[in-house]
Amino acid sequence: EAGGDEKILAVPVDKLNPYYTDIASYRQLPAILVEQIEHFFTRYKDLEKGKSVTVKGWGDAGEAAELIALGIKAHQDKLKSKAANAA
Repeated sequence: EAGGDEKILAVPVDKLNPYYTDIASYRQLPAILVEQIEHFFTRYKDLEKGKSVTVKGWGDAGEAAELIALGIKAHQDKLKSKAANAA
């Protein structure tokens, strides 16, 4: 598989887990936790032949919201296209 494969780091709402109440950015997490997350995503495809992952950086919550909105739009467009082709 080629191309970008963005990941979204999220925390649960306070009601589910108040531990992350004051976390609004990955920058507020302990550095070791950010390093562990990055290490996981760098290595998790090691057992799949011919696949590798390069972490190019971290974005902020605004960037994540944009990516989510783009994903929703792409999905909606795909559904519309399927419906048009089925008609």
